Amino acid sequence: MEQIDALIERHMAFIVRTVSGCTGRYVSVEHDDSFSIALIAFAEAVRRYDPQRGNFLAYAGLVIKSRLRTFLEQENRRAGEASLEELQESGREFAAEPADESSLREEIAAYQEELSLFGLTMETLADQAPRHRDTRDRAVDVARRSSEEPRVVEHTYRKRKLPVREVSRVCGVTEKIVKDSKVFILGTMLVFVKKFPGLLSWIRGARCNHDR
Repeated sequence: MEQIDALIERHMAFIVRTVSGCTGRYVSVEHDDSFSIALIAFAEAVRRYDPQRGNFLAYAGLVIKSRLRTFLEQENRRAGEASLEELQESGREFAAEPADESSLREEIAAYQEELSLFGLTMETLADQAPRHRDTRDRAVDVARRSSEEPRVVEHTYRKRKLPVREVSRVCGVTEKIVKDSKVFILGTMLVFVKKFPGLLSWIRGARCNHDR
């Protein structure tokens, strides 16, 4: 164990860099579950390493990434289920649940990966969702129309942010309207762009329910 501790200390920068690369965010050494998983994986790699496997750090990196992927997938599933409840509490409801619950979980996981490209989470969307029905419906309409404009979509993915001025021009609304709901518009636009069937049903069903 003393040797493992010494190796961890010597390769701390490598471990942090690997975790950061896998999670796409800053890593807190003291308060980050992902970092704890990486330390356990690194110790596992030390114990299981065979020189015939090649470079040790390359092998350790593979073990860390494998364990982190498993951990993050489990966390995403739990967060997705909780976040759906938060979004429903903010005023949105599913018109109908998809027949296959496992496909919905996979869809949510894929959506969360898409959101992560822009530094967003479903929790963020729940917090940023407009509270007033009219504002929310207008934001959804802006998101849908923006998703149909290739230039807007290309710019969004290339710059990793919503082009407020372009969206304003395309949708015929003021820049202030777009800015006030830009996080929610971006998150909803990704649903339309990727055509997630369950989430699209949710969005469309919620609007129909509001119109009744």
